[in-house]
Amino acid sequence: MKRKLVFLLVAVMLASMFAACGSSGTTTSSGGATTSSGTTDTPAADGGIEISAPGELPIVKETVPLSIFAMQNVNVEDYDDNKMTNFMEEQTGVEISWQLVPEKDGIQKINLMLASQTDLPDVFMNNQITADVVADMADQGVFIPLDDMIEQDGFWYKEAMEKDPLLATINVLPDGKRYTMPRVVKSIPNETSGRGWINKVWLDNLGLDIPTTTDEFYEVLKAFKTGDPNGNGKADEIPMIGASVTGWHSNPDEFLMNSFIQYNRDMPVHIRDGEIRASFDKPEFRQGLIYMNMLCSEGLLDGASFTQDQTQLKQIFDNEDDALIGFVPGGGTFQYASMDGERVREYIPLSPLKGPEGVQLAWYNPYGSYGVTDWAITNACENPRVAFKFADYMYSREVCMRNRLGEPGVDYLIPTNGEIAVDGEEATYIPVLLWGSVQKSHWNERGPAYNDFDNNLVKGDNPYELQLYLWTATKDHYTPFTPPVENCYNNLTFYTTEDARALSDVWSTLRDFGREYVAKFTTGVVDPNDDKAWDQYIKELENVGYLDWLAIMQARYDSANA
Repeated sequence: MKRKLVFLLVAVMLASMFAACGSSGTTTSSGGATTSSGTTDTPAADGGIEISAPGELPIVKETVPLSIFAMQNVNVEDYDDNKMTNFMEEQTGVEISWQLVPEKDGIQKINLMLASQTDLPDVFMNNQITADVVADMADQGVFIPLDDMIEQDGFWYKEAMEKDPLLATINVLPDGKRYTMPRVVKSIPNETSGRGWINKVWLDNLGLDIPTTTDEFYEVLKAFKTGDPNGNGKADEIPMIGASVTGWHSNPDEFLMNSFIQYNRDMPVHIRDGEIRASFDKPEFRQGLIYMNMLCSEGLLDGASFTQDQTQLKQIFDNEDDALIGFVPGGGTFQYASMDGERVREYIPLSPLKGPEGVQLAWYNPYGSYGVTDWAITNACENPRVAFKFADYMYSREVCMRNRLGEPGVDYLIPTNGEIAVDGEEATYIPVLLWGSVQKSHWNERGPAYNDFDNNLVKGDNPYELQLYLWTATKDHYTPFTPPVENCYNNLTFYTTEDARALSDVWSTLRDFGREYVAKFTTGVVDPNDDKAWDQYIKELENVGYLDWLAIMQARYDSANA
């Protein structure tokens, strides 16, 4: 809000008059909070300014500037002339001074600023600062701890923590303090996005049932290869293919390996009885590799799955003449063909397969909905409590919806007739402004947030509407097979600077090594049935340093759960 001088003078005079009259009490604001006309306290740490009580707006009576460094999202046309900016300024009494850089330059610019510790903003609003940088800046006093402010001034953030137990565990440093505030977009479909899609038309053409076990899946793939299920008289069918170079869970190992052992390709560890265990060194993992090797050796799993990217896979999937693929892994079929087209309608979600030892797990990352570094207050901030309370207000439902959807009544509508939502609950919104549009209505959901309404939009009649499609697939086929949360490693864990860098150094090599060997074992470059080859693989893992890597994670886990 760019207030004119006259307005400021009048406001100050009115405030003085009210103060002289001893006015007190509260009224309800449009943001769902209360607006205080009384005074709380004037701590020196905040420049002696008056700050409202928890949950009361505006935060300050006199305008306070706040400089926010952010990466400029391509879908936000203007941050100054922006409905979200204007709303936040009007409600809080804070005047935002944006420091914007293109996303491609953001991390480099942040690292330079933090290295020099000059010209720091009041706040970094960003979800790409790495955990080791947060730990380093906390150690140096550049990022200030938030715990006292959470206790003293928190309102909406406390509400979110009370209803979501995971929120209390995700952004705590080893010293027991929080230095950042998270952005949460609760999405069950995203948490279980290692899905797979099988061609139902092919199954019907061959009179086959939907497979439920790895043995049945093997038989179905064989029938796809030899039975001409697309009916064109050519042996052009590809029973199964994926893309491991790029793509949203389009690699084949995640879907198949979870029939043998709990497996997450991006962080292949899990927890059992308080022990952090690698997935990739276990006999069960080897059995999964032997199974994939069998599929590949018989031409049922295309070896190109480990060398091609999503664009190449899309070209095969959306072949103009006939469907060529029997089964494809991926977060959604929309990756490969338009949801408005006919090709995607041939495919249905395939539930996780039960393996030979009875393992039947969905890929699951319960921490995937959380970003942990979206708001860090620097030691350059003269009014840190104001900066905190500004972020705290962003966790309110109204602000969260504005930051995602825009202006109520204009950019989204509020249902009034008890309509049912995609998630089966009573709907709370009808989108008008399409997500992904270039706009001046919101910040594209950047910054602190707690969005638990993502799938609470009005349910339409089209089962192929993307959110409904993914919600239904997830609820019916994957949520029933997720492992317990306590068995899932928290990949958002903060470590000391030294430990974070040690983990990063090992993982950068271990990740590439592991993926390389999954491809080698599956395609037969190395035989997973050969004991000597497997022993050599384990020895090379040890040389990479994975045991020390596990030990660091175990020590941090033990200290956090002591």
